[in-house]
Amino acid sequence: MKDFTETIEYFDKIDQTYLDCKAKNLSRYSDEWSEFSRPMNIEIRKKIESNHPEKLLLKMVLPYWFNRSIMLELYFTKKHKIRRNRLRKLSENCTAIRKDVSRGRANEDDMLTLNDIARLSLKGAL
Repeated sequence: MKDFTETIEYFDKIDQTYLDCKAKNLSRYSDEWSEFSRPMNIEIRKKIESNHPEKLLLKMVLPYWFNRSIMLELYFTKKHKIRRNRLRKLSENCTAIRKDVSRGRANEDDMLTLNDIARLSLKGAL
């Protein structure tokens, strides 16, 4: 099985920054989250545009990051106490995305469409 270390490293960075910001009770609009997010998103988009070998898997990082951002905001606003279902669904989406990438869904036919990715991002977020 092929190793998709680079893409998995992005997930690890997102998770670590998410946990750090959550522990500090920071918003997704905080400087710390923004200083991490913006350069990472630019870097990923450049790799996708340059036909990186993990291009299809890198596309999965953005909805994963989006879900973590929403989760961070739920914790910041204390809405996680009343919106447990929403938080659980977002967490399940993150787990599903990570599993897809670790399995190497790099085949264009097996890859989720952009609509599927958008649905994964918004499912539970509305």
